[in-house]
Formats: sequence, C-alpha cells, structure tokens
Amino acid sequence: MDVLVLGSSYAGLATVHKLRKFLKDINITIISKSRIVRENTIFPLLLTNDIYIKDTEFDAKNVVESKGVNFIEGEVLEIYPNSREVKTNKGIYDYDYLFLALGGGYEENFRKIPGNEYAVMHHTLEGFLRLKDLLYKSEGNIFVGNAKSSPIEGPSYQVALISEYILRRRGVKSKVYLSTQSPKGIFGNIPNEEVISKANSYFKKRGIEVLAGKTVKEIKKDRVVLSDGTEIEAEVKSILPALSAPETVKRSELVDDSGFVNVSLPSFRKDERIFGLGDLAKTPLPRTARNAMISAENAVSTLLKDLRGVSLPMYGLGVLCVMEGGDDGGIFRMEKGKAFLEFDRHFITIKKMYSRMLVRSGFDMPFHGAPHI
Repeated sequence: MDVLVLGSSYAGLATVHKLRKFLKDINITIISKSRIVRENTIFPLLLTNDIYIKDTEFDAKNVVESKGVNFIEGEVLEIYPNSREVKTNKGIYDYDYLFLALGGGYEENFRKIPGNEYAVMHHTLEGFLRLKDLLYKSEGNIFVGNAKSSPIEGPSYQVALISEYILRRRGVKSKVYLSTQSPKGIFGNIPNEEVISKANSYFKKRGIEVLAGKTVKEIKKDRVVLSDGTEIEAEVKSILPALSAPETVKRSELVDDSGFVNVSLPSFRKDERIFGLGDLAKTPLPRTARNAMISAENAVSTLLKDLRGVSLPMYGLGVLCVMEGGDDGGIFRMEKGKAFLEFDRHFITIKKMYSRMLVRSGFDMPFHGAPHI
C-alpha cells in the first residue's frame, strides 16, 4: 500500500510520524519543496533577537528517512484524483491514500493585494527578516493588519506589540496602528465580552491604536487604504493576506467555492482516498499550527480504524495563542466555548521551550493540549 503526503510542515510531518508509528508495513512518501523546515510560530521573536534562524529549523529529510519514510525534495505540479497520481518536477507518483498538507497560498494571495510591493508579509522568514530591518531603521508610523478574509489575526497582534516595544526602546515617538476584521477589535470574533474588553484595554495601555472592523484594501508608498476608505499614514506596513488553498490544489478541483478543500470533521476526510489537512482544509476555526497537527492526528486515526480496526482518540479544534510582545507576553485559549486570556512575560519562555521541542522532534509532538471528542 502506498501513502503519499504532500507537504512537510506541521500537518505533513505529524501525519508521517503517526502513520509510521502504527503502520510499519506500508510505503510512505512525503514530497516537499525543501528538506529544511522551519517552526514559524516562533518567528515574531526573531524581531527581538530572543531567537535566531538556526533555532527554528531542522532537516526533515533526515528526520523521516530515519523512520523508513521516503523523502522527495521536489515541487508538486498537478494532482490527479481520478487516476490517483501526483505530478512533480521529479516524476509522477501513484498513491492509494493521499494526505494534502501543502499549507495555504499566502504568497499567492499577498501578491493580489494592490500595492503589495510597499509592504511586508509577516508569515514567511523573508517577511520577518525584512520587517526586522525596517523596524530598527524607521522613524515613521507602523501599520499592522490583515486583508479581508484573512484566516488568523494572532500574528498581527504579536507584530503590533513587538513593533511598539522596539519603537519604545529606540526612543521613537511614532504611532503603531493595528487593524482588526472584527468591529469589536482584539479577539472580537469570540463570544466572550470580558476577554474582548481585557484585550482591547491592554493594547490601548501599550499605546497601540486599534482600527476595529477595518481591513486592508490597498497599500501605497506612504499609507494604507482601508476597507471603509480611511487612509493611514505609515512608513512600515506589515500585512497578512486572505487565504485559500494553493493554486496547485485548486486546479485539481478538490476545492469548493470557498477556495478550500471541503472536509468532514473531525476526520478531515475529503473522500475515501484523500484527506485535506491544515491551512487548506475548510474549517470554522483559525488556521494555526496546533490545529494543523490536530488535523493530522484525526486523519491518521480515521485511516487506522478503516485499515486495522484500531480506535484512537479524536481531538477537538480550538484556539491556543501564546503572544510575544517584547517585554511582555500573553496567552489566549478557547476550547468548547470557554475562553481564557492572561498577560505575563513568562508565557514567552513557555513558548520558546515548546518551540524548541517541536524543532528537536521534527514536529513529532502528539500532545497538543486539545480535548478528546
């Protein structure tokens, strides 16, 4: 039996680890553009020199080949569900079961924002390194925000907090603006008014001006145009785009009108042979690294039950966000409708420890603090 995994980030590697743990007699192949994988949830700490690039990366090829898994460093070009084939620049690969873990089309969607050349995207390593350079040189205002339908705002919150911290340390009196998709502001889309009020009060205390209910429409050289027509003068603009499945997945006709792969929850199964994981799966909750690994856990458990009759726990999706804020930090968690928010510098230490564990294990971290369902 041949199992093919496309992508070697959180969902892809978590899939491989669990498959090999329970299925020693199958052929597993993982295809990835690069053998070097980075733990990107810790990237905001690159801005403050709390971590360095080497702390975020590992060689995925070495990790999986030590477990008897085939690693192909190549680019996925086309997916053919009807013939169960995947075309790459290294050849064509057949499969019995396919796990789609190619992530979301961040770069593709960022390029669709008018004037994107005047901004950085705080998602890729290159984006964070460019942002770092700008933050330590700029004397002007900083704008941080999301385009309409962006899937997650937590990184933007962190970048805004760290930007304020860097400007304060440099003695620069410029403004930091943060736009949110919800008209209620920070964490405004959750059903907990106490948490929303606490979060907005904290950002106000830090001197960050929250532009609630406004998304990025266009970027100009010296300003940002928001969805309501407001123009914000800013020298540095850091944006997260809208998200969808990558174009390669879209061409395979595996996505619906939402731009994502429509899967059944909690199994993340697209059909009998295909599972859609992580950022490219259609889910009601933010697309986070934690939820990506949970999607892999649930998908493999589903396949194990089908093939071997093995019953393993299934996990519920939720939100767990540890915010790095320069000289302070915070944690937000929401599970089964209950929300919790606290601010303390110690949460950054916890985040660094967990990130180090992720890197050292090659994303082989079966415990995600998620409830069983």
